[in-house]
Amino acid sequence: MGSELLTEVEDFARFRLSQEGEYIRSQGRSNFLNYRYEHTVTVVGLARKLVEIEGADEFICIAGAWLHDLGKCYNPDLDPEENRRRREDHGYYGAEEAGKFLDNLGVETETIEEIYQGIYKHVGLTRKQKEPIKPLSAAIIWDADKLSKIGLTAWMHFIAYSFNREQDDGTYEQLWQRDNLPIMEKIRENLNLEISVDMADKRLEYYREYLKRLKAELRGKK
Repeated sequence: MGSELLTEVEDFARFRLSQEGEYIRSQGRSNFLNYRYEHTVTVVGLARKLVEIEGADEFICIAGAWLHDLGKCYNPDLDPEENRRRREDHGYYGAEEAGKFLDNLGVETETIEEIYQGIYKHVGLTRKQKEPIKPLSAAIIWDADKLSKIGLTAWMHFIAYSFNREQDDGTYEQLWQRDNLPIMEKIRENLNLEISVDMADKRLEYYREYLKRLKAELRGKK
């Protein structure tokens, strides 16, 4: 697949992510650091790294990464109940929307089906099966999505999500309590690829040290 086609996918994803941002603003919430956008950009970057290492199909993996959370992007053409259903089953609805968009671009049916599977299968933090998700592109989309939830990136994304969704006052202490290390460790156990596990271990090692130093500095101990 050509780079021009991938650019069209990226443009569409950015447009849909901007609609999510507009919805957040319409609800009287801050869209400072649009979480869904920042998360997606991070997933795309991680997918590129995994594609390079694993030798996977670039178009399928990167298109899937750009489109993986379409189901969580607010659609102003639908009513609130339909948007709620989309968020609750975002793997299915996102895959359906992506499939229709790619079909309109003239993408081959087999390629659409593989991207569909990657989006449909990426939902959740744990996997029931012990063997890696198949095909490889779906494993890469899963791992890229989950790696974004491990380490300093995950903490920064949580802060962005708080701006977008929460209105309560907060403190640094509350942020520390939400460092989510146990969840990150569980996610690490459910990655598909050896390189992903290695990346997760490095992220966790750095993150633990970072939190330790940050707490000390904020309390005036460093």
